[in-house]
Amino acid sequence: MTTKSAEIQTGNQTRNGHALAHWEPRHALSLDAAKRHSVFIRYVRFVLMGFSGFLVLVLLWYFISTPKPKPQEDNPDETVKMINPVYKGRTSDNLPFRITAAEAVRFLQQPDETKLVNPILNFLRSGGAEESMVLALTGLYNSETQVLELNQDVNLKTDDGYDCKTGHARVFVKGKRIEGDMAIACTGNFGQVSGNAYEINDNYAEFVFKNGMTALIIPEKADDALMPSGVVTPLRGGQD
Repeated sequence: MTTKSAEIQTGNQTRNGHALAHWEPRHALSLDAAKRHSVFIRYVRFVLMGFSGFLVLVLLWYFISTPKPKPQEDNPDETVKMINPVYKGRTSDNLPFRITAAEAVRFLQQPDETKLVNPILNFLRSGGAEESMVLALTGLYNSETQVLELNQDVNLKTDDGYDCKTGHARVFVKGKRIEGDMAIACTGNFGQVSGNAYEINDNYAEFVFKNGMTALIIPEKADDALMPSGVVTPLRGGQD
């Protein structure tokens, strides 16, 4: 009995010895791995901090070196800018008119004047008539005098079939009269007429061509409009 107990104790000591022999290197390896892991983590942390600092420097350099947009300088004379403005009123014979535009600008120095882009004047020549119109690329409207100055590609279209093109028109909106100091060409059921300057009077019904007049009249269309003097009315040639 004693011998077996000794053998068992000896066996247990041998197994424990082997276990300790295996545990100690593993414990040492675990500590070494933990140290290496800590060093790696510290290294990665330094790298990330350095990269973050680099990004901050790059962003600062970008904001400093990028040219700043210059703020748009306001025109000291400009007061109001409008999109799609509409001006309404009545003529001297109490007929309505309407002025529209794509854009309008009113200036401080001339509060009664409004600069227009793509203006259109709609008006009535007489009561019961269809609308007529004058349109252009640019214009200037004086609300005090009710004068509309039109420039560039001015086109007059009346309800009775007149279609006139010119480069300038000064429209007295209230008085229903137009004058221009540039060449004009008109077509209608009578034919074609042109002049180097013009007036349109009598509720836009009488056309006066100045500084030379050229006409191509269709006889069968103009017979009813011929006066004894041989002048086509409402068209009239002038020398002034």
